[in-house]
Amino acid sequence: MKKNKAILFIVSTVVNLLLVQIFKIKITFQEVLTVQIFLFSLSFLVDVIQFKFSKYKKITPSHFLIVNFLRILLCVMFLLPIILRHDKSDNIYIYNFFIIYFVYLFSDIIF
Repeated sequence: MKKNKAILFIVSTVVNLLLVQIFKIKITFQEVLTVQIFLFSLSFLVDVIQFKFSKYKKITPSHFLIVNFLRILLCVMFLLPIILRHDKSDNIYIYNFFIIYFVYLFSDIIF
């Protein structure tokens, strides 16, 4: 599973950078890498937490809700400085973040 996540990270980073260059989106290379690294780390952290929960004999739906709530909370904390600054060009950064975030969520469902 970790190999799939690494491949997803590389592919999504390359595709994201190519789309930024092709469509002349006003996001820097550093911002793209920051988003990608954060979401990859978050995905890896969620996998570790879910693995620890899977060792319990009785897994309840609340375990998965806790993990997803933690994921949402960390994403909001990551985006909070951008949201509070609220510059018009920051909307593109937030859209880019959510598109990549949904790619990672979709890959979690598939893998």
